[in-house]
Amino acid sequence: MKSVLKRLKLRGKLLTLVLPLVIIPVCIVAAVIGFIANEQAYRGVTSTSKDDLLHLSSFTIDLLDSHHQQTREYSSQTTAADKDRSELKKAPLIDTPFEQHSFNRLKERIRGKKVGDSGYIFCMDSSGTLTVHPDSEGKNVINSQDLNGNSFIREMCRTKSGWIRYPWKNSGDSTARMKIVRYDYFEPWDWIVAVGSYEDEFYQEAHKIKTHILISMALLLLLVGVVATLLVYWASTVFTRPISHMVSVIQSVRRGNLDQRMTVSGEDELADMSSAFNHMADIIQRNKTMESTLAQQEKMASLGLLSSGVAHEINNPLGVILGYAGYLEGKLSPDDPNYQYIHEIKRESKRCKKIVQDLLSYARTPRPLLAATDLNHLLEQIVDFSANHTDMRGITITTSFAGDLPPIEVDGDLLRQVAINLILNAGGAMPEGGRLAISTEAVDTRHVRITFRDSGCGIPSESLDKIFEPFYSTKAHGTGLGLAITRQIIEQHYGEIRIESCVGSGTSVIVTLPTEREEI
Repeated sequence: MKSVLKRLKLRGKLLTLVLPLVIIPVCIVAAVIGFIANEQAYRGVTSTSKDDLLHLSSFTIDLLDSHHQQTREYSSQTTAADKDRSELKKAPLIDTPFEQHSFNRLKERIRGKKVGDSGYIFCMDSSGTLTVHPDSEGKNVINSQDLNGNSFIREMCRTKSGWIRYPWKNSGDSTARMKIVRYDYFEPWDWIVAVGSYEDEFYQEAHKIKTHILISMALLLLLVGVVATLLVYWASTVFTRPISHMVSVIQSVRRGNLDQRMTVSGEDELADMSSAFNHMADIIQRNKTMESTLAQQEKMASLGLLSSGVAHEINNPLGVILGYAGYLEGKLSPDDPNYQYIHEIKRESKRCKKIVQDLLSYARTPRPLLAATDLNHLLEQIVDFSANHTDMRGITITTSFAGDLPPIEVDGDLLRQVAINLILNAGGAMPEGGRLAISTEAVDTRHVRITFRDSGCGIPSESLDKIFEPFYSTKAHGTGLGLAITRQIIEQHYGEIRIESCVGSGTSVIVTLPTEREEI
């Protein structure tokens, strides 16, 4: 049993354990009620049947007494000698045809009374001779014995009045049947009046009641079982649904999806467990973030050391190359075929120098020096500067700055670098000209938002997930470090940057910054 329970789900265990606790007491109560009802039914039927036998016996005695009184009245007209003779014999007077006819009618009435399906009334004198009987009238049965060998007729003749019960088997019966007889003594004629019936006929109604009780109990138990099963199933569903949700969330978190959280509802133990798990998941996610941050910082530290060495080793040769290239460029005429080669050497050397500078900037981004800054004023200065840049030719810049922005705690120089980088990136996406809209707004009391929306070519969806990765670029001559540095600066300000883009419809870069430094 234990091994079976271990293999069951929680809902199955609840059904297995709770249903018997509900159904077994109901079965016990139903069995007790059914037993009591059945016993009461049998007692009632037995009492009623015995009352019927007693009533028929009294009725027969009354018939005999009535006939006896009528006979005495009629015989009062006969001779005194006849009266003396009739009183001495204690027998019904049947001397005349009228008396014979009246006596025969009396016997017919007695024989005509049915007791149940097969019971009847019979009379006999104290010697055991049957005086009234359906088929054995005049026969002496004093020595008759029941199936157990008891002389029940002799007992009746001895006691004259009472109840007797005995097993009796008729010639056509396969088994004996228990018979119950009520008998009374009619003294004027020295008769014993007996009213008998079989007990199984007594209990026919009781059997019907018992069958009805059993059917009712079975239907009741079936109904209670179905209702109890449905209620327990519903209760187990209500109880296990949050647990199933917990299991699903735990499995998802175990697979690495640390953003999953349990739904907390109610104030019970499951709600407490959900809250505790969510708190634990927050700690795990925070630790994972810290691990990533530490790993990134270790990479940045390694990259900083590498960049320092690279800058030292490369900048000196690049300086020499640029110096000689500039010298040769000044010596040659633009019409000289070698002038173009010298110009390419100079341009690519400057590009290498910029890559080294960007690499140093990414690896050694300084810690922000926060100060209260008017964001709108800062952006106006940056827009005025960027509008004259060669990459912004043919591009119209429009601004929509919210007037109710509070001063924000930022490093103005670093934020200027972010804005210039995003504006120039937008210009690079619109080589044939276009529109760039820059707007600010207050998100809530603690955050502001800057939006750069261009009408350029857009960014393919497969590139959006990689756009902030170092050295990833969609430009032919880009270093792939501009957006990486931009995100790094925004994250140092505890802000957020995201990009929304659709190929052919332009790109929106949304920067969200806190108005004050958030304490950790």
